[in-house]
Amino acid sequence: MSQVTQRRRMAAPDRRAAILEAARLAFAEGAFHEVSLEAVAERAGVSKALLYEHFDSKRELCQEMLEMHTRELIERIGRAVAGAEAGELRMRAGLEAFLDFVRDRRGGWRIIFRNSGDPDVAASLARLRDGVAAAVAALMTEDVEHAFPDEPGRERMIQMVAQQLVGAMQSLADWWELHPDVPREQITQAAMDFAWLGQERLSQGERWSA
Repeated sequence: MSQVTQRRRMAAPDRRAAILEAARLAFAEGAFHEVSLEAVAERAGVSKALLYEHFDSKRELCQEMLEMHTRELIERIGRAVAGAEAGELRMRAGLEAFLDFVRDRRGGWRIIFRNSGDPDVAASLARLRDGVAAAVAALMTEDVEHAFPDEPGRERMIQMVAQQLVGAMQSLADWWELHPDVPREQITQAAMDFAWLGQERLSQGERWSA
């Protein structure tokens, strides 16, 4: 059976999935401007014409991958913290889910946080990062509302802390990728040292003052 016949017999959803998987691998290896649609099509086992039946441009393909991996990251964090008690256990569950994603989806991690050479893709990436920060903020709300029931700027405070946590964990994950010999347990320890020790004092109503 010829490769062309195999391509024609592949169901459309399966073909789209194959294209996304091939693109995930390609964009994980190279920056946005370095990856061609021809290379993606070849890796997926489809023609470039068939690829264009699913995606109008490389930008559209990359944006769908961004959304797909970000949804998975947010879903993982949501599932992990759903049954955890508020406070330290919830923080650790969320961080563990995040680190699991980085470990299991290293290509996806690079796509979400590091592959933003195209300005339009970078803009989409910023919106998706805000979505991750919003998910983190939602997890923090219960603790902060309890600690600061009358704080007038409480929502803004939550947003700022969430942005800091996302940025810090992104930097730590980038560092871990460059130092894969570091055991996962040490990464978790460093993350909790940074994220929880300060967050614990904040959750108890303590604020820094000059």
